[in-house]
Amino acid sequence: MIDLDDVGALRRNDPQGMGERIAELPWQCRQAWEIIESQPIPADYAQADSVVILGMGGSAIGGDLVRTLVRDLCPVPIFINRRYDLPRFVGQDTLVIASSYSGNTEETLAAFREASRRGAKLLALTTDGELAQMAKNPLTFSYVAQPRAALGFSLVMLLGILTRLGFVPDPAPDLEEAIEVMKELGSKLREEVPTSQNAAKRLALLLRGKLPVIYAAQHLAPVARRWKTQFNENGKCFAFFEVLPELHHNTVEAFPYPGELAEKGVILLLTSRLYHPRNILRFQVTEEMLDRYGIAHWSTEAEGRSLLSQALSTIHFGDYVSLFLAALRGVNPSSVETIAYLKKRLAQA
Repeated sequence: MIDLDDVGALRRNDPQGMGERIAELPWQCRQAWEIIESQPIPADYAQADSVVILGMGGSAIGGDLVRTLVRDLCPVPIFINRRYDLPRFVGQDTLVIASSYSGNTEETLAAFREASRRGAKLLALTTDGELAQMAKNPLTFSYVAQPRAALGFSLVMLLGILTRLGFVPDPAPDLEEAIEVMKELGSKLREEVPTSQNAAKRLALLLRGKLPVIYAAQHLAPVARRWKTQFNENGKCFAFFEVLPELHHNTVEAFPYPGELAEKGVILLLTSRLYHPRNILRFQVTEEMLDRYGIAHWSTEAEGRSLLSQALSTIHFGDYVSLFLAALRGVNPSSVETIAYLKKRLAQA
């Protein structure tokens, strides 16, 4: 097992530099905002009566975050589409934004073709690939990384599109705050910060050999999904997430009967002072119940004043935890061998 305070060993375990990509999230966000401010977007797209964001995996999570963050600001509905096909309502008055880092995600391409056939208003976010060829004026960026490590681009560029079209107010002040909060937080979480002072390393050690289940609500619900997928892809371990208050209508009935979960599971609670007061109370009662039934749990409160800052800073923290989990498990956090095998098999069909 790698010693998390052995910086050399950590970097040898990370030959493609996932740790560097994680550290660059604040820079990504600022760069993405500068890019989208200068990209051409047809003015008549502001007349759309709905927005559909196409994407999978690391390219879709930006859409999840944007939809949740602008929920109370955007006058038109936003729908995230993780499928080959489209819902029936998509048509000429729908703004369809395809988000694919590689530009070759087959589900996204299939749905984008269908949107084109229906005459939808089309935009594409990508680095290259077939999507860049299909789109008339793709909104492109250049960044060498795994798609999941380019979240700053997909999230902020989507937010910029909605801003440019007048669907949401200018988020620049909140974005600037988020960048500063992430920079400060990141300085406490990087590889060279010892475990005694590094909360991400300590949480990774707590999760070693365990099954993480992440609980969140409201603007942090997609952050819980992000933690789950980062633990899967970077840490190569199983993880799951659930959302309050929904889990209080089903999952809690299993609390008195934890079985193997009492030994293997750890519930991670992502809390926020910006939650609805009843949800704040629900988290408090959840912790009481977990204590009552002997289920291990850990909680953190999101940092920052705005929804955007809290979401991004909590993502930044979880990304570092996934990096250190990979080190403890002795796996390369950038590798995607199983996903590559799956794509190869599908291509043979």
